[in-house]
Amino acid sequence: MDFERAMYNSPPTLLIPILMRLPRRLLALLLLWTWSICAVASTGLLDVLELAKMHDPELASAEAARRAGQEALPQARAALLPQLNASAGVNRTHRELESTSSTTQNYTNTSGALSLRQVLYDRQKFSTLDQAEARVAQAGLQWAKAEQDVALRAAEAYFNLLFAEDSVRLAQAKMAAITEQKTQAEQMYKGGVGTITDIQEAQARFDLAVAEELAAQNQLRNQRQALFKLTGRRLESVAPIIAPLPLNAPEPNALEPWLNAAREGALEVLLADKGREVAQFDVERARSQHLPVLEAVASTQWQGNTDLGYEQDHLSSMGLQVSIPLLAGGRVTSLTRETLARLDQALAETRLAQAESEQRAAEAFHGVNDSIARVRALEQAVRSSEVALDAARIGLDVGYRTSVDVLNAQQQMFNARRDLQQQRYTFIMQRLQLKAAVGALRMEDVAAVDQWTHKNP
Repeated sequence: MDFERAMYNSPPTLLIPILMRLPRRLLALLLLWTWSICAVASTGLLDVLELAKMHDPELASAEAARRAGQEALPQARAALLPQLNASAGVNRTHRELESTSSTTQNYTNTSGALSLRQVLYDRQKFSTLDQAEARVAQAGLQWAKAEQDVALRAAEAYFNLLFAEDSVRLAQAKMAAITEQKTQAEQMYKGGVGTITDIQEAQARFDLAVAEELAAQNQLRNQRQALFKLTGRRLESVAPIIAPLPLNAPEPNALEPWLNAAREGALEVLLADKGREVAQFDVERARSQHLPVLEAVASTQWQGNTDLGYEQDHLSSMGLQVSIPLLAGGRVTSLTRETLARLDQALAETRLAQAESEQRAAEAFHGVNDSIARVRALEQAVRSSEVALDAARIGLDVGYRTSVDVLNAQQQMFNARRDLQQQRYTFIMQRLQLKAAVGALRMEDVAAVDQWTHKNP
């Protein structure tokens, strides 16, 4: 029987006959495991994700880049708005004239000016404005991708830690079961119905189990450190998944719709397409440097000079000004060729992003369906291995099986349980990765997974 499912879903009266069949040390270890899960309030997946959003430097970098990118639009728009400039000056002049008589003059000259310019036609600046809108959208997509990536990394770190905890518990339960079997082998040897080989085999299995438990503990420490790097918090444990999982196939359960969605909606594809759009505007900006620029201009100037016999000279003008590029030494033509080449590069990168997104979607789609089948197969394998273990123990009691047969059955059962736990986490990650592959991963999807966890108050 699946003990994890029984612990979470069975009424207490049904658990009694199940638990009574277990060896005493294994029973004590399982009870300690259950108590450790229920005694402490655990951190759920949503909690981990919120911590990661506050601490993750990659997301913080993307957020800063998004804020910076948003400034491209007001900067481009400002170049098309009226430009007003003022200037003023005061000069003190000392003048000496020498002829038949020497004359010295000292006077002050004051001046001021205001100039106003308004672009009427400048194809390059209008293209820059259109490009700025694309850059703002690009920055928003980069931030959305960073947010999606941190959700996937948080989920991966979360389930890696869960699997590491499961591996430690299963390794400890395995050690307890082997110890129980070794004790029984020693008793049978003392009673004259066992062999020293049975004791030695049990000891060898126990030594291997100790090595496995040490490796599992080391992996647990590593996964805790990885979660600390992501969240900035020392989380000793996280909320476990309640078994059984809702093993639902993707909707729709056909590959082609997911491929189409990935080709059109994956964030990587949208980002690459915005890059192509930016490159297209670069081509327009380069070509527009051949075109004339038309501006409306107005200015007013005044000058005061008491030595020349007037207090102030005032001059105002307004009109249109056209600038026509005639010769730039081939720079504009070269720049156009460069931007066209970069546009070809952006088009190729868009096609690559589409192909890679389709591949990710296909792998995740098949991964979800494969995980469903494997979870069900491993659930059956766990039940079968537990029945086989019971049969081996009964056979040992009546003399038809050996202690090695029991140890082998125990090994098979613990391997099946470990593989089942790992495949459950793989199923969840494949679901999230499928949503991400088509650009549809939302907080609601993470919240749905969080509801599968067992968080204690």
